[in-house]
Amino acid sequence: MLSIYDKVSARAALDQPLEPSLRTIITNRLADAASIGLSDQTHIIVIRPGDTEAMLLEELGWSPLVNPMTEARFGETGFTPYWSWLQDLGGWFELIHTVGNSGFAYTFLVEDAEDSLLAQLCRRGGVV
Repeated sequence: MLSIYDKVSARAALDQPLEPSLRTIITNRLADAASIGLSDQTHIIVIRPGDTEAMLLEELGWSPLVNPMTEARFGETGFTPYWSWLQDLGGWFELIHTVGNSGFAYTFLVEDAEDSLLAQLCRRGGVV
């Protein structure tokens, strides 16, 4: 999992060998945030096969696989997604979860992999 939340973490992520499509997506999202003055209020999380919910909980303190209002988990009756945006980027999903009115947002870039629960959630649009 890559966690990009400031200029230092962005540089460290982009200094790694990345798939060209992922590098382009990250670079574009960082440029988009900068162009509207939200660089300091954007946290990009890259989810790849093998990344676990426990890793998300450790990094963020919450999981997009659990609806915070109902506490229903993805796959359970009553689960509804609560994100602000979901887009299929072809091999990657972009899932945005805004927080409050300040402009802060988590942007999840989720690799479309069969063994990823988060990718399954994105593929289904949150519908169980």
